[in-house]
Amino acid sequence: NFDLEIAVQYFKSGELLEWLENLFYDDEAEKIENISPDDKNLSQKICAALGVDCDEDVEFIQRVREKKNILAEKTDDENIIDNAATTALNQADLANLLHMDYSTIFLCGESFNVPIRVENKKYIGVLSTPKIKIRANSDAELAEKNISFENCILPFMKIIPIEELKIVAERIFEDTEWVMIDENSEYAGTFDGGDLTEQKMALNLCCGGKYPENQIVFMKFRDDFSSGFAFTTDSFCSGGIIGQNVIKYKNIKNVTYEQYYKITVETSEGTYCYDGWNDEDVRTLFGSDGEFYKKIVRFLNVVKNM
Repeated sequence: NFDLEIAVQYFKSGELLEWLENLFYDDEAEKIENISPDDKNLSQKICAALGVDCDEDVEFIQRVREKKNILAEKTDDENIIDNAATTALNQADLANLLHMDYSTIFLCGESFNVPIRVENKKYIGVLSTPKIKIRANSDAELAEKNISFENCILPFMKIIPIEELKIVAERIFEDTEWVMIDENSEYAGTFDGGDLTEQKMALNLCCGGKYPENQIVFMKFRDDFSSGFAFTTDSFCSGGIIGQNVIKYKNIKNVTYEQYYKITVETSEGTYCYDGWNDEDVRTLFGSDGEFYKKIVRFLNVVKNM
């Protein structure tokens, strides 16, 4: 039988973490390790991490189970399901999580009201791109409160409709089919033609899993999943041997094509180089004649000004 009082004692002494690690309960151990001994909701968080009922907050544990079931109906991604305890499916969930003082909160829904007064928070949109209502007019104001968002639409963001982006992509690339190619740069299939596992691998490769399928404008990747890139609703993403980068269109200052098939993207956060001359895998992905590089440069120079 689970004894909450003993579990708290073992947690504070470090024995609970050690026991979990020795028995290879890695997921539970990671969650326990991220709980502060001074947390005002220590008991509830220990229960949630271990997946057991907590006499002090049975309602919270029941809600976690409900959220796991709901998320499991939407995705087979275990990481998303395992984060059910810190995921808000509605405004009431968000309020509870804010009261419990979680530093990272996942948002799965159409829209949320987020308080600017609650500082030191990171919000991540999952399985959707929620619209956020918050009393802030810029990223700088959020930074002052140490508040950040990933895969969310903020009120001061300039949103480019995906339909407009697809029109630009089709005009420049002449084909917006999401293509899979082999080591000889030959056509090897499409994203739609792959099974769910392959589709998930492609999205993780190109975008680090940060963008769902419905936010991809155009994508190209190797059939061995060594390299890939994608244009999303707000970013140029690349993954694999060409590096894992997510470059926001709004941060791009300048994009140039240079001799030897090299793209340089200058942004407010740094400079990124894609050099197909020195790496065979990248030449396979982008092509060896430089024409596809030029198309990428044209596309980025158009969308950064949209």
